[in-house]
Amino acid sequence: MNHFAMIEPLLLIPIVVLSWYGSRVAGIILSVFIVSITLFINVIAIDSFTFSGESIIYVLLRLTTYILVSLLVINYRRVHNSEFVMASTDSLTGLSNSRSFYLDLANEILRSIRYKHVFSLSYIDIDNFKKINDSIGHLKGDELLISVANCLVSSLRKTDIIARLGGDEFSVIFPETSQAEVKSAFAKASEELRTKMLSKGWNVSFSVGIVTFETLPTDLKEAMKIADELMYSVKNNKKNDVAYEIWQGKLK
Repeated sequence: MNHFAMIEPLLLIPIVVLSWYGSRVAGIILSVFIVSITLFINVIAIDSFTFSGESIIYVLLRLTTYILVSLLVINYRRVHNSEFVMASTDSLTGLSNSRSFYLDLANEILRSIRYKHVFSLSYIDIDNFKKINDSIGHLKGDELLISVANCLVSSLRKTDIIARLGGDEFSVIFPETSQAEVKSAFAKASEELRTKMLSKGWNVSFSVGIVTFETLPTDLKEAMKIADELMYSVKNNKKNDVAYEIWQGKLK
């Protein structure tokens, strides 16, 4: 059974690749297939081949080794994917966290530059959130944050990228979205947020700045700074409002 001894290490490569990128059982199925096909080739290639205890043990050891390698790769992939999700997800709301969001924003800026698309960016702050924590406790505050996240997810488009930046601040990327389109897209979210807060008896509102970048920012820090400053122009004025602006090298 040494007919394939020289190439056996190479046979592990497709098993490892398929176990990583394929379904959970794909690597195991391939392991069985490889052992079966190599056994078949050995049988027809060696005229004097006979099944013996030694040959059967050899086949079983090969099959066991391939399957174990496949299972190890599958388990490692599962752990890797789980850690990746945890590293890029806000543990409370399930939204993207700031780290993941900044990567998405950087990619959106590069994509918009390449394809000459506009995009819009919102910065959302919850007014009077601290009073909720102070008056009815942090557990209720967490419930409020989860409700805000759920409202944003359910009311915005599937293509919009939503994140909790930390505390009571959220942000949304609206890819390929003009000012008129972002007003329409965010109107439903504003209404759903208002209705949800009233139904829960939470005395909070939202200060929101939404910038449409017709001239693209140089980097993500500039983009976030522009949206953040627009949001604070609302918060420092009367709160509970949405400010829309177009960026063409300056706000218009």
